[in-house]
Amino acid sequence: MIFRLISRNLGGLLGSLCLAHSVFAQSADKEFVRFPETTFAMERPGQAPGASARSIEQEITLAGFMIGATEVAQQSFEEVMGYNPSAAKGPQLPVTNMSWVEAIEYCNRRSKREKFEPCYNLETYQCDVRKNGYRLPTEAEWTFAARSSVIPRDRPELANLGSDNTKSIERLRSDLRERTVRAVGSYPPDDHGLYEMLGNVWEWTHDYFNTHSALLTKTEFPLGPGRGLERVLMGGSFRSGFWGRGSKAVAARDFRTGRPQDAKSKYTGFRLCRTIPAANFRSLTRAGREEWLAQFNQVPAEYRGKLGELSPVVPPDVDTVEEWKTVRQAIRAKWRRVLGSPSIDSPPEPLARLVRTDEEDFYTGKLMYLRTEKDSWEKIYLMRPKAPVRTPTPVVIVPYYDVDTPIGRNLGGRLYTASHVRQFGLHMARRGYVVLAVRWFGESYGEDYAEAVASLYERHPNWSGLGKWVWDSQRVLDYIATLPDVDTGNIGMIGHSLGGKMTLYATAMDQRITAAVSSEPGIGLSFSNYEDYWYLSDAIQKREEPYDHHELLGLIAPRPYLLIGGDSADSDRSWYYINAARSVYQLFQRPQDIGYYNHRQGHSPSPEALELALEWLEHALTRK
Repeated sequence: MIFRLISRNLGGLLGSLCLAHSVFAQSADKEFVRFPETTFAMERPGQAPGASARSIEQEITLAGFMIGATEVAQQSFEEVMGYNPSAAKGPQLPVTNMSWVEAIEYCNRRSKREKFEPCYNLETYQCDVRKNGYRLPTEAEWTFAARSSVIPRDRPELANLGSDNTKSIERLRSDLRERTVRAVGSYPPDDHGLYEMLGNVWEWTHDYFNTHSALLTKTEFPLGPGRGLERVLMGGSFRSGFWGRGSKAVAARDFRTGRPQDAKSKYTGFRLCRTIPAANFRSLTRAGREEWLAQFNQVPAEYRGKLGELSPVVPPDVDTVEEWKTVRQAIRAKWRRVLGSPSIDSPPEPLARLVRTDEEDFYTGKLMYLRTEKDSWEKIYLMRPKAPVRTPTPVVIVPYYDVDTPIGRNLGGRLYTASHVRQFGLHMARRGYVVLAVRWFGESYGEDYAEAVASLYERHPNWSGLGKWVWDSQRVLDYIATLPDVDTGNIGMIGHSLGGKMTLYATAMDQRITAAVSSEPGIGLSFSNYEDYWYLSDAIQKREEPYDHHELLGLIAPRPYLLIGGDSADSDRSWYYINAARSVYQLFQRPQDIGYYNHRQGHSPSPEALELALEWLEHALTRK
């Protein structure tokens, strides 16, 4: 593949954003144009509550991608697929009269021919955008790429569109005789070097069509609605009229419609897209195991081998695993004292009440309430993949404020955020894992946090908030043990922020969790708000015996544990805790099973951090 770099300042079109475009030579389809990761304001169909406008402008973040400079030509399609379904034939005409399903099959076949990773599961139609093969662009990618595909209304010769006639039958008949599809690259390119984004043929995108799909929160790397009856088509065709589409200019992004994914038309084609792998991390799918593991152990020179003010987890006179077990028992007993104890003699039998069942494209979801105490129930959401990674299937637990964010859908819970990089449960279900999202008791034990904590201390005066969570997590584990076709020997847990804290404590205090990832929990007691009374309270400032979280990491050993930081709650000083715990992992001859990745991009996981976190769990839960 040949690259030539083009740099342009798009000025007023994209504000101060400067994009570098790499163009890729591609046989009959000419070129690909490269767009780096970016955030932009995208107008989405939908209506804000109480507003009269039929669209909502929202901030969209896209990973780097490359998109075909032209629509896929018939020559290229026929070389890969062995047939040409187009109505009007010509090697350089865009291929038409193919369904969305045929388009993604072409993507997979061409990926294999060129030694790339196919993106599509042709049974479920799910697209794995982290792979490097060909795929259809998402609606957001297409819209961003087409931002300069605009022509003046009085210059219709610049695009292969229909007319603005809505009255004359004679003119319509003339258009039917004279207007036709043109060869790819026939019209002037836009400022990005993209041809015929406006007109010629409509183009399939990945997304389901939904006129009410707009979200009112920041959206990262959107793949559109999770289900629908039709797929989004963009750009218009040589037959499309441009009446009512702007008084002075006609834009490609204004041509949007939907068609069933098995529909075929002489007016519809497609162009290709590929994800650009991020340069600052190594995916397990493209790196050897040792190279992949090495990126979790890139300790800055000033932190290598240092513990800061922490005491060693492994005493100097402990040299074997057997000797460590005695130390571990003492540490666990200390932390049980820290967490406190409930006013309950024994846990209840596992019992869940079903609220609703959701049939989605790639999973069956069940919203339920799980009994955690005799008279207390906690919300959970169980996702069973329709294409499991194996049977029995490993399980991933995702704790958070509520179940909505981890599963990627708004169920009316509290603090829902439509953030791709926090939807751990959705991503793991898509990869074939059973997922159980669980709500934190602080969102359910009372009207607000103060009432929840008051109820906790009235019921259980000798318990802490994190002690209550550990109890709830163990009830989740008890329930998982009752499920058919799950691999209870491979149970992972992953959480962000509050969920990262919950993951740390639950994993340390229960051996049934076999692998874990915490994103930005604040790995040190002084790194976050652990003194709040819904966690440990100010008792940690009055503690008589020393303790800190490096001891919890020691309790987790030798099970795989990954810390994700972003220079917010967790920064380079978090290495002190990893270093201290690694001495325990070394006793088990598994020093590589504890790691730290700092993406340095703030509190939310970066796309690269998300990918590495998911790969960490996959590697841990499926390795022999």
